[in-house]
Amino acid sequence: MDTATQRTPGETTATVKEPVGRWAKFQAWRVKHAHAQEVLFFFAGFCFDLLLLHSIDSVPMLIHQGSYVVLLAVLLGVDHHYEVKGEEPKGFWGKVLSFRVWVIHFLFGTLLNAFVVFYFRASALQSLGFLIFMPLLAGVLIANELPRFRTLGPFMRVALLSFVMTSFLAYLLPVAIGEIATWMFVLSSVLSCLAIFGLWKVYGHYTQDPKWTFTRAVGPSLITQALLLGLYFAGVVPPVPLSLKYIGVYHEVEKVTTEEGKRYDLLKYVPAGFKPWEHGAQTFKARPGDKVHVWTRIFAPRKFRDGIRVRWAWEDPRLGWQWTDAIPLTVRHSGENGWWGSTYKQNWVPGDWKVRVETDDGRVIGAISLTIVQDDSVEPREFVEERR
Repeated sequence: MDTATQRTPGETTATVKEPVGRWAKFQAWRVKHAHAQEVLFFFAGFCFDLLLLHSIDSVPMLIHQGSYVVLLAVLLGVDHHYEVKGEEPKGFWGKVLSFRVWVIHFLFGTLLNAFVVFYFRASALQSLGFLIFMPLLAGVLIANELPRFRTLGPFMRVALLSFVMTSFLAYLLPVAIGEIATWMFVLSSVLSCLAIFGLWKVYGHYTQDPKWTFTRAVGPSLITQALLLGLYFAGVVPPVPLSLKYIGVYHEVEKVTTEEGKRYDLLKYVPAGFKPWEHGAQTFKARPGDKVHVWTRIFAPRKFRDGIRVRWAWEDPRLGWQWTDAIPLTVRHSGENGWWGSTYKQNWVPGDWKVRVETDDGRVIGAISLTIVQDDSVEPREFVEERR
């Protein structure tokens, strides 16, 4: 007896068509593994950036990043054009441009990865740049990888492009000119605004989109620039391209010239035992006549020469932190190992101190805290030597 279920007259059955051809199968794989693809592109961009990322004054790297900015401007116009048109190109270019959104965010991710590295190097742990700017920058990097952010459309990508332009120019101009000044950051912001305005005109002619108004296309970029300028004048933006490589507290600093070059012999007295978390003698056992030396090493790009300040502060038990000195120094390029400099405090008092290295406009390059303890003993001291 046949027990098979009979079809109802007029009933249709759904059939799932298997993709035919290698390209169709690949496209189906992309749809099926969309989340894995997002993660893959994120890590690919990060690893690619790590392989090519050199020092901030590397000319090939600056050209490489600049080409990414230009390519992003082109691809954003192409993406906007086909989004407004509502159809994709056919043939070979259709296959190539089907990857354009991933390529756009790959390029954004690569540039943002570089910014995270360079701005992190320029951020002192106790500075506003580390506490405020770095979380914001990391947030932009993460948002760039989120599908919901990508669905916000071309106007948000143009705002992100504006952010990328200013962040790139903020260290390109000091590297090229050889000093840091407020007008350079302002110029970076102005150039970014002019570039976005020009792209809005070009995109408007190319895409024929009546909704691509000044408010939607340029407005988000202007908001971005206003935020960046506000952060800069609040002292939040790290002082790229300078970066602190080391800072420590010592009893003596001696500059030695050898056949291999110049070096510093740094002496510290640490009677309380080994403290690996301290840089030098941050718990400073001081006797009458001792000088408290703070030695620092700063990376500066080629042909760079500009003023910095070393500021000392003492915590008064009644009045709080009292800034006592602002010692001017001139930082210049001294190879990959960085520029060396030191200052000292002779008229000290016991208590908590902090020393801050900053640019002339007050942005912090690095800082260190120390405690000066009065040492009334007269026994001979055995110093530990560091060579740098």
